[in-house]
Amino acid sequence: MSIEDKRGPDIEQVAVSMEDISVRVRSERSLHILLVTSAYAPERAGTAPLNTELCEYLAARGHRISVVTSFPHYPQWRVFPAYRGKLWQRETLNGVTIFRSYAYIPSRRTTVRRILHDTSVGLFGGLRGMAIGHVDLILAVSPPLQAGLAGCILAWLKGAPLLLDLHDVVPDLAIAVEMLRNPLAIKMARLLEKFIYSRSDRILVISEEFVPNLIGKGIVKSKISFLPLWVDSDLISPGNRKGPFRKTHNIGEVQTVVLYTGNMGAKQNLENVLEAAGRLQTYRDVLFLFVGDGSEKKRLQEYAHDKALSNVRFLPLLPPQPRELLPELLAAADVLVLNQSAHIVDTVIPSKLFTYMAAGRPIVAAANQSSQAAACIRKAGSGIVVDPENPAALAEAILQLREDRELAERLGRQGRLFVEEHSARNRIFNKYEDAFLTCANNRLTRVLLDQGAAD
Repeated sequence: MSIEDKRGPDIEQVAVSMEDISVRVRSERSLHILLVTSAYAPERAGTAPLNTELCEYLAARGHRISVVTSFPHYPQWRVFPAYRGKLWQRETLNGVTIFRSYAYIPSRRTTVRRILHDTSVGLFGGLRGMAIGHVDLILAVSPPLQAGLAGCILAWLKGAPLLLDLHDVVPDLAIAVEMLRNPLAIKMARLLEKFIYSRSDRILVISEEFVPNLIGKGIVKSKISFLPLWVDSDLISPGNRKGPFRKTHNIGEVQTVVLYTGNMGAKQNLENVLEAAGRLQTYRDVLFLFVGDGSEKKRLQEYAHDKALSNVRFLPLLPPQPRELLPELLAAADVLVLNQSAHIVDTVIPSKLFTYMAAGRPIVAAANQSSQAAACIRKAGSGIVVDPENPAALAEAILQLREDRELAERLGRQGRLFVEEHSARNRIFNKYEDAFLTCANNRLTRVLLDQGAAD
């Protein structure tokens, strides 16, 4: 029988409002939060840095954080050497306890193998999470959607609320790029999606575009919270372009550095940038710098060698320490490049874009004009958007910024200002913490009210 159905003096004593109880508990409470995800440190691509930064912030705030995840393997799609030959492992990094378990890592990725990988992340992550004791809240990061399913099961077993942190709408994206075409597979994906959304106490989305998408699928608006991606704008800030990075790598002060940093995979289609570099070989002062790693890096290096691109250099992914290396790298650049395949119409903004903006450098994006990346650059006034897979247009935009330094500086300033106003890390993290405390306290409030009604 619900509380509303009961009457009497006992209920009068118990019926403190949920808001009053939440305020009282929230002011004193630290949480045990269980994160279910496919990506975490020491990975430094994809969602791993985002998950890691959020967890370490919450741990520093006094919350107990447990993470269930697979062994690190991205973007190379091979388990990192220090973690090979293990089925499970427990470790602590910067106050966060990480429970790692086996996941299927395909050496060659097909649709079926990717589904098997994602399913293994959810299955073994869920099993690993069962051994963890009481938690106050479960946060599941999707993609993969199967991590959300593991979160649902763990939330049911532990009697904890589930928050789904949605970084992309997986079935929609897979269908749009024709990765998922089988009618039965699409139906199963839709059923899984519906089940996970319905079992989540709250859905956090990183893109406003997700809100109408979810509402159209029957999710009430009050269940959805928009929390954008963030960047550490204190660490990443406009620096001296003539600083230590150029000196270390023997890059002249007069050279125009066109920088791409991050994952080098099929989605990025970086051959387009190499073709643009080929068109600008006669400009001796222009240097294209590729910093990072990924499944396509070796092929891209071979392409640059075969085309004798003397204005192109590849550098490995930067080590995580010292932290100043990344801002020094970005400060050394004159133009920052974001490149995507023509068929990619992201419903989310790549996190790299906010890092670029925080550095205060102009951006040239070769991306679909309908993508969120293109829309964000236009809104911020932080760069130039050209059509994807059009190396001539990309080369022309780079030359424009090389020759018009006033324009380049203005675009860089506008990008920096946009990040400070909309994506400062601590501001977004505070909102995450508020969402977690509110959700956990609402669950505790209902328990207290139910116990009082029973007494």
